[in-house]
Amino acid sequence: MARVRERMRTIEREIMEEFPEWPQWKRRVRRGGMIALALGLGGIALAQLLGWLAQQEEMRRQRERARVIQLISPVSEVREEVIEFVWRPSPIADHYVVELSDVRYRLIWRSPPVKEVEVRLPEAVRRGLQRGERYLWQVRGFDARGNEVADSFFEEILILR
Repeated sequence: MARVRERMRTIEREIMEEFPEWPQWKRRVRRGGMIALALGLGGIALAQLLGWLAQQEEMRRQRERARVIQLISPVSEVREEVIEFVWRPSPIADHYVVELSDVRYRLIWRSPPVKEVEVRLPEAVRRGLQRGERYLWQVRGFDARGNEVADSFFEEILILR
């Protein structure tokens, strides 16, 4: 090891004899190397941070999508005698409750909690709906402890039967 150091010193003396400004160049190269290293590490850290932030944003979007229940049927007009409400499941809901209201948001009927993604309106309630009238329905999702974790927008339906 001592031989290597001595050889390095000899080489450096020879360089300084040929190039008197060698110490300044050496400092500049060392400083430039340190700056390049710092910039490189900073770039890597920034790329990692941006990747982590993008991952967090995607997870936030997925949680938000899970909180919105998409209604499938009925939409718009109802012509059938049997009214069956159907929706897409939420990955965070354990069970659901369907609510039917008039256009002033006054509750007409609320289903019991159901695990399925469809429920039939009871015949007695259906008979009470007025032909040519508009009604609103919505689905609310609950976790196993009964906390509301998801819901749908209200869907307006027109009874035509």
